[in-house]
Formats: sequence, C-alpha cells, structure tokens
Amino acid sequence: MPITRATDIALRVLITLANTPDEQTTVADLADNIGVPVRYTGKMVQRLAADGMVETNRGRGGGIKVSPAGRAATPVEVINAFGEGWPTIDCLNPKCPLLTKGCRLRGMLNDAEAAFMSSLGTVTMAQLG
Repeated sequence: MPITRATDIALRVLITLANTPDEQTTVADLADNIGVPVRYTGKMVQRLAADGMVETNRGRGGGIKVSPAGRAATPVEVINAFGEGWPTIDCLNPKCPLLTKGCRLRGMLNDAEAAFMSSLGTVTMAQLG
C-alpha cells in the first residue's frame, strides 16, 4: 500500500506533536520542524483536527497540540484516515492476462501489506514521539 504524501505529513505532524504533548506550537513552527511547506502542514492539521487527533486554539496565545486521541492513535489509524486505499498492485486495470494463469504475486503482495499494517498497529504516536 503506497503511503500518500498527505499521510506522510500527517504522521510527521502527530509524531512531532507527541514529543511535547503539553506544549502548543504554530503551523509555521511545525512546518519548519517537519520540513514541509506551511500550506500543506496547515491542511493536514485541519484534517487531523477534524478527526480529533489534534487540538487547535485560535487567536492570541493559540496554537496546535496533540489530543489524547492523537497520542493514542496508531500509524494504521492515521493511514486509514488519510490513505486513499490504493492497492499495492492493481491486476484489474488494465486486466492482467496472468490472472487466469494462476499468478500468485497479487496474493503475496496482499499478505505483505497485511503484515506491514499489522506491525504498524502495535505502536502509538506517543511511543513514536
């Protein structure tokens, strides 16, 4: 399963915020810390806030911080929230002629993806931060 750019940025945001769970930061500082343009960081913060993984406060003294749900989230939960669900391999578009000949690659790649997701489901953002 490919990790989209949006998912990559979301994971970086949560891991960075989980390092200092009681501190607020700004989108600009966060973008600088994770090496992503402010525009993209802001979009991901909005999506994470909508999913309840970060808390945002507007105005003077405002900022962004990780929520308890964000600290407890696993990378799998973030991938599922942000991922577009692309298959590792698409044997149907265009239809691969090897499908009718018993090709086992698709099944092996699906097994590898399941193992990948299983291993990512064992840690939380707090543990990664």
